Amino acid sequence: MLTATGWLLLIFSALLVAAGRVFGSSELLGVGIAGAAVAILSVVYVRVRQPLRVTARSLKPLQLHVGDDCQVRIELANPSGLRSPVLQLADSHTFSTESASDFFQSPDTLVAPISGRDEMTVSYRLPTAKRGHLKTGPLALTLTDPLGISIRRFESGEPAEALVYPTVYPVRPPPRLPGNTFDAVRRSPMAQSGDELYGLRPFQRGDDPRRIHWRSSAHHDELIVRQFEEFSHTHTTVLLDTRAVLLDFESKVGAGERFEAMVSAAASICRASQHRGDQVRLVTTADFDSGYGSDSAHLHKIYGHLTLVSPDVGSLFGAVEWLSRGQGGGLVVLVAASVDGTESGSLTSLGSHFSSKTVVLFAGDEPDQPEQLPPAYIPGTGLLLVDKPLGFTEAWAAHTASSEDPSVGPNPADATAPTPRP
Repeated sequence: MLTATGWLLLIFSALLVAAGRVFGSSELLGVGIAGAAVAILSVVYVRVRQPLRVTARSLKPLQLHVGDDCQVRIELANPSGLRSPVLQLADSHTFSTESASDFFQSPDTLVAPISGRDEMTVSYRLPTAKRGHLKTGPLALTLTDPLGISIRRFESGEPAEALVYPTVYPVRPPPRLPGNTFDAVRRSPMAQSGDELYGLRPFQRGDDPRRIHWRSSAHHDELIVRQFEEFSHTHTTVLLDTRAVLLDFESKVGAGERFEAMVSAAASICRASQHRGDQVRLVTTADFDSGYGSDSAHLHKIYGHLTLVSPDVGSLFGAVEWLSRGQGGGLVVLVAASVDGTESGSLTSLGSHFSSKTVVLFAGDEPDQPEQLPPAYIPGTGLLLVDKPLGFTEAWAAHTASSEDPSVGPNPADATAPTPRP
């Protein structure tokens, strides 16, 4: 198609042809015909030229955190035997979550001519300012004639995808509470039934003789006892409140920023607990439960869900009831935007299932928030108030520093967790 310059040339040529016929001027007629011919030839030029082909596209790394650079690598091939002209290329990018998506296009980049039957690799760095499912491509190529009169746009190549995990702050794991009156070692319902075992081990002084497994003892020529599945302080559960009604996106300023800070806080606590060696579990009020796990694959499973999570309908009562019915033990951390007095009463039921409860409340910047939970309303639970979205690291550092838990030393995540960028 013609550019703005091409249309002006074509209109001006038509006027010259008309003027030449009216006034009988062969000079005006010749100049007008020549201008129209140039416009037509430029259209033919961009039509007959074979476009470049995208033979391969890759993103590296495929999993990264917000603030990290993603390297986009594109391999171009010239199928024609002629040298390609200078081209402009632009990539389209989409960041999507469960309920929202954001589209933008990278700035135009000039590609040097490629010899006939030759290839070229183009790479650039893509900054990531948002979490979500990243989809880049197809590549938009723009071909113009040497005079800039005609232009042709076409797309080439298949899209490439990557996951942009939420920001993970280098924080310390939640403190374990030594001397807690709660019996930290509990058997799961399956283990209490006597049908499912965690394993077998040699008899130790103080073991219950009723747990002796006589068949294995006879085989090993020593006493072997049944070891039931245990849930202790090495298990950490993070409950993320994803209820959209509390964030109130339509009327509250900064609600989206608060939710992103909550997601990052949940990811950071899970990361720090997993690095300590805990069995980590993520539960949301939208009925997601990752189950317990301690390896990197399980942590990436949690990251994957937090990458796409969005404010949704749900119930804190339902999530607490689910935790109360399941396998307890260890620590539970609730990350929420608001908890009222009625909902705080439901948290007391977790006291018989978990040794320690902590509520991380992102209260926001509003000076008057009657729906926020006063600390006295949660007996037996530590309350951590975060008054601004970016204040989590400072508040959590003060909370964990006050712990006397010797297992919480210098944070090993400092050297490996990505540092958030403004």
